[in-house]
Amino acid sequence: MFARALLIAAVAPCSAFTIVSGLRGGATRAAPTMAEIGDTGVAFEAVAREWRCKYSPGESGGPGDSASLKACNDLLTEYLPKLKELPGAEVTRQVCGGCMDFKVSITQPLAEHGAWAEADYNPLEEEFMTKLKAVDGTSLHETQEITFVKM
Repeated sequence: MFARALLIAAVAPCSAFTIVSGLRGGATRAAPTMAEIGDTGVAFEAVAREWRCKYSPGESGGPGDSASLKACNDLLTEYLPKLKELPGAEVTRQVCGGCMDFKVSITQPLAEHGAWAEADYNPLEEEFMTKLKAVDGTSLHETQEITFVKM
């Protein structure tokens, strides 16, 4: 129960939401599979941790020759095996060539996300973000937790 309450606090510190329990593949105890944010009608089944920054354009003015984008991607390549070891994790990379966004999302089912959230996403997040901040030409380094549901 404590872990469930901690997950709720981690996912939506300013919002009240309810865990909807369900059985998973023959399991004998209920595991949270959905959560609802108050009475908004907004429910979700997965939580992602997003790591992001702005990268600088290359000499051409675009992303195609950006040394900072290459360095960000190399860093993600370095951490990808570790990230994929997280229970149920799916990793996506988003890059915008117009606004120079570099984003990494690590999405986990609600039931698996709590343990990583309880550990403040460490040691992976602290290590990754420290190295990302050291990449020349990057700025606005941020993290965020986001909910997802397949519609």
